[in-house]
Amino acid sequence: MREPEPDRRSLTFYIPNLVVGGAEQVTVNIVNGLARRGYDVELVLSHPVGELRSAVTAEVAVTELARSRIPIVGIGAHLPRLVSYLDDAEPTALFAQKTDASVVCLAADRLADAETTVVPTEHLAFATTPAPSVKSKAVRRLAGQLYPSADRIVAVSQGVADSLVDQLDVPRERVSVLYNPVELDTIRERAREPVEHEWVEDDDVDVVLFVGRHHPQKDLGTWLRAFARVHETAPDTRAVIAGTGERTEHLQALADRLGMTDVVSFPGYIDNPYRYMDRAGVFLLSSRFEGLPTVLVEAMACGCPVVATDCPSGPREILADGEYGQLVPVGNVTELASAVEEALEDPVDADVLCARADDFAPEVVLDEYERFVRTEIE
Repeated sequence: MREPEPDRRSLTFYIPNLVVGGAEQVTVNIVNGLARRGYDVELVLSHPVGELRSAVTAEVAVTELARSRIPIVGIGAHLPRLVSYLDDAEPTALFAQKTDASVVCLAADRLADAETTVVPTEHLAFATTPAPSVKSKAVRRLAGQLYPSADRIVAVSQGVADSLVDQLDVPRERVSVLYNPVELDTIRERAREPVEHEWVEDDDVDVVLFVGRHHPQKDLGTWLRAFARVHETAPDTRAVIAGTGERTEHLQALADRLGMTDVVSFPGYIDNPYRYMDRAGVFLLSSRFEGLPTVLVEAMACGCPVVATDCPSGPREILADGEYGQLVPVGNVTELASAVEEALEDPVDADVLCARADDFAPEVVLDEYERFVRTEIE
């Protein structure tokens, strides 16, 4: 397929850092993809840290606002630097990633003289959980004040778009849904690499897999309790919970209390999760809320059956109302376990899953970004 001619207007993407995370990986994929298509792309970071920094291609210019951190104020302390950047660089559009970054960028836009269109990009359904801190409450209040004035907003799913309209009184016609691009070719190539894990390589074992942050959002306590029921009826199953986070020790203790220490593995951060997905019996996502969980698309790209909670938002869109994998009510241990058992016994065909994942391929999503830039950015 012939790629459209690139728009020559300059595009800037702002995200606080490049520590491994869903929004961070997506941002890297987008800036790299647009740069390869000939766009003038710049990535602005508050802090030049994170494992994904090395994944940014040389075609993308990178600007660092600061190297030091100021407690409590956070990236808000970089507002003057961001104003100066806008006045000096005057990009045509500034895509701000995540709510806190979007609030700072919208505030900077009010203070700068540049004619830049600031585009907040929301990766999670807005206000799905109570704000846990004074800072997050302040960010939400500021978003309520600033978002309605934004000329355009990008949401990564229809569910995220609906939450912005419902929670922030944003006019629906100002919100565009642009899915996250997933580097399918890279995923499938890396899925063929070897992995050193006895269960993953054992054809007599069915692995139930999770890859991601060990964060309360993911509700991995429910995940473990559901797996305990699966293992009770299917003793040849094993659990692999890859990743790290604030809940790791709690989860290890819970596995011990459930008597599951010998059948649950916590390998920590793994550089190549796709080989695990390629050989796993099912990928299980138990989240309380999401935006557009890319990890589901990654698993499907490897032909791995998936089960997910029907949380706001994203899983229902990715799985097409359950056509490509079962959707289970949030927090329901019994139904989650039953869905995993059914997926292991009667999995969706791998070719069908791979074909669905192709809808999130970079060329498809980047075409939509180009259309958005041409038609929606003044």
